[in-house]
Amino acid sequence: MSPADVRRMADHRIVEMLVSLRPGDEALAWLASVISSPVLVEGVNELQRRYAVRTGNAPTPTASGRHPHAATVHVDPVRWKDFFWRRRMTLMSVGPMVNRCSGWASVVANKRAVGMFALDEIACELDMHLDDLIFEVGTDGERARLALCV
Repeated sequence: MSPADVRRMADHRIVEMLVSLRPGDEALAWLASVISSPVLVEGVNELQRRYAVRTGNAPTPTASGRHPHAATVHVDPVRWKDFFWRRRMTLMSVGPMVNRCSGWASVVANKRAVGMFALDEIACELDMHLDDLIFEVGTDGERARLALCV
């Protein structure tokens, strides 16, 4: 069995493979046996990747191993919706304001990501600075990234 085979296994099969290992007298010996096998390490990595994707906590390099685009801004859906609600704007009015469809703002809330240039268009329409808009709608990670640039 290879690490590639583990990636194609069902969740319960990976768990069965890992649980079938019985620790010896010491937990350290058991842990060493898991760490020393590339197949078992890949099983643990695959379960971690699947769990991170399901819970929305994918690591910064995405689950596919690619880094997110530098011009992508991760938005908090609650902050995104609240931002427009405070300005008495419906989400359906945001897209047409920047030459996009009426459902665009709802899609952004679901995807939790938006292009920086689209945010720049919104900021221009609302007579705001882009950094202020990112601070209003961005996730905590985006706020921290913005603080590093200042």
